[in-house]
Amino acid sequence: MDKIKDNVSQNVYYHQLAKLNPFDAIVFLRQNETGEYEVVYYNDILLSLLEVKDVHAIEAREFFTDTCWKQLVKTLVQESGNIQTIEHKKLKKTVVSVQQLDGDLVAIIFREISDNNTKSEKYPYLQFVEQHVNPVITTDLQGSIIYQNTAATTLLQQQQVSMIGQDIFSIIEKKFESEFKLLFEKTLEGSAFGMPKCLFKDQLLSKEPFFLRTHPTYFNGEIVGVHLFIKEPKAFMHDHETFYYYTLMDELTGMWNRKAFKEHWQQHLNDTNINKQQAALILIDIDRFKKFNESLGESQGDELMRLFSNRLRELSHSTCSVYRYNSDEFIFLLKEATFEKIEKVAGDILEALKQPFMIEEQEYFISVSIGISLSPADGNDLETLVRKADQALFSVKEHGRSHFRYYREDMTTAFPNEALMESHLRRAIEFDELSIHLQPQIDLVTNRIDSFEALLRWNNRKFGFVSPAQFIPLAEASGLIINIGDWVIEEVCRYQKEWKELGYRPVRIAINISPKQFRKEDFARKINDALKKYNVEPTLLEVEITESSMTNVNETYSILSDLKSLGVHVSVDDFGTGYSSLSYLKEYPIDTIKIDQSFIADIAKDKKNEAIIKAIISMSHNLGLEVVAEGIEEQFQVAFLKRYRCQKGQGYLYNKPLSVEAVIQQYFVC
Repeated sequence: MDKIKDNVSQNVYYHQLAKLNPFDAIVFLRQNETGEYEVVYYNDILLSLLEVKDVHAIEAREFFTDTCWKQLVKTLVQESGNIQTIEHKKLKKTVVSVQQLDGDLVAIIFREISDNNTKSEKYPYLQFVEQHVNPVITTDLQGSIIYQNTAATTLLQQQQVSMIGQDIFSIIEKKFESEFKLLFEKTLEGSAFGMPKCLFKDQLLSKEPFFLRTHPTYFNGEIVGVHLFIKEPKAFMHDHETFYYYTLMDELTGMWNRKAFKEHWQQHLNDTNINKQQAALILIDIDRFKKFNESLGESQGDELMRLFSNRLRELSHSTCSVYRYNSDEFIFLLKEATFEKIEKVAGDILEALKQPFMIEEQEYFISVSIGISLSPADGNDLETLVRKADQALFSVKEHGRSHFRYYREDMTTAFPNEALMESHLRRAIEFDELSIHLQPQIDLVTNRIDSFEALLRWNNRKFGFVSPAQFIPLAEASGLIINIGDWVIEEVCRYQKEWKELGYRPVRIAINISPKQFRKEDFARKINDALKKYNVEPTLLEVEITESSMTNVNETYSILSDLKSLGVHVSVDDFGTGYSSLSYLKEYPIDTIKIDQSFIADIAKDKKNEAIIKAIISMSHNLGLEVVAEGIEEQFQVAFLKRYRCQKGQGYLYNKPLSVEAVIQQYFVC
């Protein structure tokens, strides 16, 4: 193979573009400053396919014969990707396609239309591709199409286009893009797979969706690209590898699933034995996603999950894969990880979620908590790494959500599995392991404290302190939350009675009520019974519900009316994260709106977020409701909230949740 130019790096680049296409003659031309074309490279097939005038010439008009160059000039002025047929005395018929590459570089591909099998005999590893009855196209590792077989060329000739030189991802119809990208990535790992339905834009090769079969392309023992076989849709039913591929896919989102994650991790370990790479597991948990599902319903909840998954998928790349690990948990596996790369991925995730998701012209915001573990620093066993990332994630939730943390040795998780935790939780009340902590709510104008929020804590007799982020969801799922909630109501009322007898000043205490407990028919009666049992003023008890508790309008109104008739205070927690209609607020007997801490955390970072906070405060004032801001940690947040007349706030800036004994010492005993 002759080298027209001596630039070695360029020569290697051209050779890389041509080496996977042993059937076609390829020549690279570059247009110089005078507008003339120069020959910069050609493969050895060219001279066997075409007769040239001067093999050593640099100018294209002197390199090709006059007749051939005249026909090529017509081709060069056409739109990139178009093809035409030319006649040549050495050939029966040749199809020529032109592709504009980077800058002023042009590739001309000559394909002989004949039954000659000599080339496929010369390259037996591609013989089955060239002579395949179905259209086959081949891409390099990045997805650039470098080859199309005879069957594909014949079909494309009818459309007067060529696919060579195009980016495969740019010609996939949008509805099939995500699935195809996953298929392509998996094929590059060394396996053949299938996709039941796919379609190219402009109906290239097929007017109807086709079955796409992929094989890795090998060259000198290495994977250098992907073969794509276009088949009839019915062929899918007989393709066993495709069914295996779908066992690795999450049905709802089209992402890799937990099974795929385990397989890919094992592959990574095999690679790491050689390369000693560091990897990061970035575990993502959607904050309060159960509320979204309860508020939106199954259909819209699924749509929100798909939109969320697509946004995460946009952040993945060749060394960073994303998986749906559980219903509302996702994992990024970042290979060749450095702290800069890890924090960029985690930061990009948080940044991407600042934009709303649109469903039926309604905006929805999702926040996430992120825990990170490292291999080999935190271990190589996948179960251990996931558990440690989970522990880091729990720490995030305990400290305000919506940020990321790395695993540390002091982040201990009590229970190795949920079954054991549930068993111990069932006996927690019996063994006096539960306790209540109180977090003060500050009047932002006077700095006085006349209300607290009651928060549940669990100190297990065997495993020690258990994070609420760990046991509360389990209590919800198992139904234990109802008995635990009843216990909390009793304890708060008991404290109120004792404090009254001790002569402490009256303060209101808010109790978080789960949706399951709120919807129980006897809920209002239980509140009334506890108030009477401990002789507590109803105004000193606050029932705190979430928006997800208010999905049934008639039921919610009835329960809230019963509570208000008792004289208790009613508040809506985490306002702005659920999606019941705002119009209901004027109908329901509600006293207080609590702005979720995810909004407070982004004050001074996001103008849209600030606008939402101002709108919530203004709307609440117009409805005669008190406003409490959660998660205050900085003075500038206080200044913003005071400027827009938010009445109360709570958060670590003022105090963390305290034991009842500590509250008495700090706020009641002089």
